[in-house]
Amino acid sequence: MLKPDKYLIEFINYCKKKFKEDLVAIVIYGSYPWGYFDKNKSDYDVIIIFRDNIPKGKNPIKKKFKKISLQYYDNCEGLIKKVKLGHWSIYITLLTSGMILYEDQDYSKFLKTLKNINFRDELVKVSLTELKKNTEEKINYEIKILKSRNGFEAIKWALPSIRKKLQLLTYIKNKKLLWDLNMNLILNKTLNKEEKAFILNLDKKVKKRLENFNNQDKNKVIELLFKLNNEIINNLR
Repeated sequence: MLKPDKYLIEFINYCKKKFKEDLVAIVIYGSYPWGYFDKNKSDYDVIIIFRDNIPKGKNPIKKKFKKISLQYYDNCEGLIKKVKLGHWSIYITLLTSGMILYEDQDYSKFLKTLKNINFRDELVKVSLTELKKNTEEKINYEIKILKSRNGFEAIKWALPSIRKKLQLLTYIKNKKLLWDLNMNLILNKTLNKEEKAFILNLDKKVKKRLENFNNQDKNKVIELLFKLNNEIINNLR
């Protein structure tokens, strides 16, 4: 279990007191557990998981803990349903990179249920036409956000957008659930050396919170998103 700082300890205690037996787990990911957290600039990416009832209290958390970025606020069943509908980020984050801030006895059961889901099988249940439509909608959304941001904020959005597609490709082609960017790039045969170097450079920029990211870089990211997405679809046929 990850050692929380003073701010997170206050947040955890608040959630335990407020949600009591409804609370199953609090999971954190992003810059804090991965070692490049800046206490003056970073926020805390958090998932709060409930047993059955989803209590009211999301807005009070946002008001009281302004540095907490609530990525998901849902119960176990709701998260399982989202995964079966194709929410890859939930699946890989909770099973690989998410660090536990709090858990009760039911969280391990939830993870076991999650792990037993064959994500590839869930994807191929839909028609190829529907799959293409869904993935294109996601890419168009990612591109829209990317174009609206500049500097570090754009880089911080671009890297995860690429990384999750790499991870999904690794899972589909190699039957491996890997978070590590370098390992995913090593296993990937779709990208050339220049493209892999570009992605690794994005990773360095995120960790150093650099701002240099121009329109040419944005276009490169968009090109990579479409290339990886096409490879995902081709491997699901």
